[in-house]
Amino acid sequence: MQFKVITNIKDFKNLENDWNLLFLKEKKYSIFQSFKFNYSSWEEDLGKLKNILSIVVIYIGCDIKAIFPFYIDKQLKLRFINDVHSDFCDYLSSIDIDIDEIINKLKLQFPIKHIQLINLRSDTNTLINLKSDFNYNSFAEYSVLELEKGFFPDNILNYKSKQKTEFRRILKINKEKTHHMINANNSDFPISEINFLREKMISLGLRDKRFLCLSQLKIIEKLFKDNKIILSIVKTSDRIHAISFLMKDSRQYLIWIDMYDDSKMVNLYNYISVITSLSSESSVIINFGRGGYNYKLRNFLPEVLELYSINIFTSKWQEYKFNIEERVFKILKYLYNKIIK
Repeated sequence: MQFKVITNIKDFKNLENDWNLLFLKEKKYSIFQSFKFNYSSWEEDLGKLKNILSIVVIYIGCDIKAIFPFYIDKQLKLRFINDVHSDFCDYLSSIDIDIDEIINKLKLQFPIKHIQLINLRSDTNTLINLKSDFNYNSFAEYSVLELEKGFFPDNILNYKSKQKTEFRRILKINKEKTHHMINANNSDFPISEINFLREKMISLGLRDKRFLCLSQLKIIEKLFKDNKIILSIVKTSDRIHAISFLMKDSRQYLIWIDMYDDSKMVNLYNYISVITSLSSESSVIINFGRGGYNYKLRNFLPEVLELYSINIFTSKWQEYKFNIEERVFKILKYLYNKIIK
């Protein structure tokens, strides 16, 4: 087994074919593990900042058997590329890997203070190959809804009349609007409409000014043009009122990012329309993505699952500092939520 670290974008680009082959070998990977997502994230965003590319590639002979899409941020923290905007993180591998060995080799080459791997599903390579002396903690939630082919909401057996009545009410409120699914084959990327909704959400206080910054929009546009993203759009004759960015993999549709104006219940209308459209064609899994948002859980009753994180420190001081910062952040978040309520 040979170990190589990719530290420049040229060598990163040269990984594309091997990366794609490894990605396609396993159905459990999400688009966040795809070459396109990782390369675009580095090219358009992370590579322009004070970050260190540190992709680990494992060979047996001439064959690539594993790729760890790592980078080191300016705080000298080892992370998965674009982990903040990735609902699910992991590395690609066709063999069992000793993660402890990988991390120890990286620490010999780079001044790493902290290893933080987040948004890990229970079936990820990272957790499956986790050494017993590494601790992992609950980090966030995600939720999924499995539907048989049929007419929504009748194809969900555990929905009571209360849920169905609420869906009908939402549809009635938005009866003047129409729903459309677009992709790169039938539409241009609607950048002006996206920017309009972005500014609208910021002005309404629904998102802060960092929401969908220029670098992230460029990544999304590249994924759209590469047919990795589908847009679910709600509009009237004069304008677009809501957009959801959907990612499709072999198993499911992931609703990644939502945008909407102040039209009443328009985001829920978009969700109902997406689910109705997709489940009318075939059995489908709808992944509502990261975050235990009450409006998703209350209205659609999806199965809620855990996401985990791993934190490994190179000194007790780094661990102490991290724990203090986490506590302060939780207090500030709690106070902020109390204020806006």
